[in-house]
Parts: sequence; C-alpha cells; structure tokens
Amino acid sequence: MENWITFTTVLISAIILFLFGIEHFSREIQRVAGERFKRSLSKITNNKWSGAFLGFSTTALAQSSTAITVILVSLVNSGVIKFTQSLGIIIGSNVGTTLTGQLIAFKLTAFAPIFIIAGFIVSLIGGKYKVIGKPLFYFGLVFFSLELISDIVSPLSNDPNIIKIISYSSNVFIAVLAGAVLTLILQSSAVTTGLVIVFTASGLISLDQGIPLLLGANIGTTATALIAATMMNKEAKKTALAHFLFNLLGVLIILPFLGPFTDLVSQFGQTEANKLANAHTIFNVAIAIIFLLALTPFRKLVEYLGDKLYKNNQKKRNRLP
Repeated sequence: MENWITFTTVLISAIILFLFGIEHFSREIQRVAGERFKRSLSKITNNKWSGAFLGFSTTALAQSSTAITVILVSLVNSGVIKFTQSLGIIIGSNVGTTLTGQLIAFKLTAFAPIFIIAGFIVSLIGGKYKVIGKPLFYFGLVFFSLELISDIVSPLSNDPNIIKIISYSSNVFIAVLAGAVLTLILQSSAVTTGLVIVFTASGLISLDQGIPLLLGANIGTTATALIAATMMNKEAKKTALAHFLFNLLGVLIILPFLGPFTDLVSQFGQTEANKLANAHTIFNVAIAIIFLLALTPFRKLVEYLGDKLYKNNQKKRNRLP
C-alpha cells in the first residue's frame, strides 16, 4: 500500500510538472509571437490553404491547438477576422498539434536537459536573445517531465491489475470517450497525446488502444473554445462550433475504417510509439485535406446550425421574465 501511495504521488507530481511546462511554454510563445500572429491574420486568411498553413505553424510552435483556437474565437468576436477566414486556421491547427507526438516518438525527451540548461543560461545572460530563453527552458521542461513519466510507468507494463484496468480501453467507443474526457479535464490535447504515446512506448497500451484515445482527444480539445464562445457574439460561436464539428465529423469518418487504418499505419515506424505518432499525423492530415477540399459545404453546414442554435437561444431568452 505504501509503495502505491509513493508511486501515485511521484506520478502525479511528474504530470503536474508536464502540465506546468506546456502551459508556460504556450504562454511564452504567445507572448513572443502573439502580436505578429494577429497582424498576419487578415492578410493570410483570405486563402484557405495559407490560412491552414498559418494554423499549422502557430500550433506547432505553441504546442497547443486549444490556445490557438481560443485566441481565434476571440479575434473573430472582436472583428479582427471573419468567421469564414477562421476555418482554414482551425483545420491547419489540428495538423500542427500532431508535432508534439512526433517529437516524443523520436525521443526528443533525451535532449530535454540541454534545452533546460540552454534556456536558463540565455535568460541569465540576457541581451537580444533573452526573449527565447524562457520558451527554450519550458520546451525542455515539457519533454523532461515526459521522460520522468515514462520512467515511472514502465514497470507497470507487467502489473496484472493495471493490465486488467487498461483492457477496458480495448473497446473503441470507451477509448474514444476516455480520450475526450481526459482532454476535457487536462484542457489540452497535446498533454493527452504526450501521455498516450509515452504509455504506448512503455508497453502499457497497444497501438489498437492508443489510436481511439487520440481520436477522443481530438474531440475533447474543442470544449475550451466552446466554453469561451458562450459569452461572445454569433460569429465567434460559429467559429467554436466549426472547431467542434470538424473534429467530431473527422472521428466519425474514420471510425468505420479504424481496423484497416490501424493495419495500414502499423506498417510505418520502427516502434509502437512511432506508429502511434504516425497514425495521429496521417489521420489529421487526411481529414484536413478532405475538409479543405469540401470547405464550402462545411461552411454552409456550420452557418446553418449556428444560425439555428442562435435563434433558439434568442427565443429562450425572450421567454424569460
């Protein structure tokens, strides 16, 4: 019992360190590039492909599609960009968030101490490069904490009690729901992705179990923007709705083909972690291309549902005394 208490305390501490690192890394990147990002929006987002590239690049830098989407909803609400211009960024953002998994799968965690030390030294010395010191430090902290989590959970791969609990995730729908709920709690799909890939690399879960968890994370990450948009105008609400529908429909599209898709991605990558990261990337890239090609009908669907929901809410408010 005492061993389990110690283990749980250490594991939770490592996860908290991970959450702290990714939150502060995202904040630092937004602080450094935030204004430049806003100025670029109106120029770039008139074209859906360049908008998608902007969404990809900013999310890859910030390591948080949640942060980028919330910023996006706020910008639509303030009139900096239009709802239609936000769609490309939303789609590209989902592809950008897959970079986290690839970096973890390629064992960037081994170089984490170098980033931490370099970031600390640059911040300490100051000068014109001081601005990149904190982002470097927190970037290293993210992957250093993941390495700690990996070392902590590795012995669990042979524990029969843990194996029994994890076996429940063999049900695709339970796994998708678990991924969505975990992401909703942690408020970051990047965190869920990192943990799932680490658990896969440690032998705790298989590729078959990991893919549905990541699909669920795609859905769970939309909750923050939906919540943020509740107090904003109609166009901002449409942007948040577009984010939710894009992720939900993407998962619904792949679910009937999950078996063949898993067989396909199992052919790519040397390790289970590589294969899972590749599955995450391939899925998000494929869905992004589908929705970019079908952007007009998707936009019309969001506008129709958004207008209908807005009218229903207005009717309910008018009925209130």
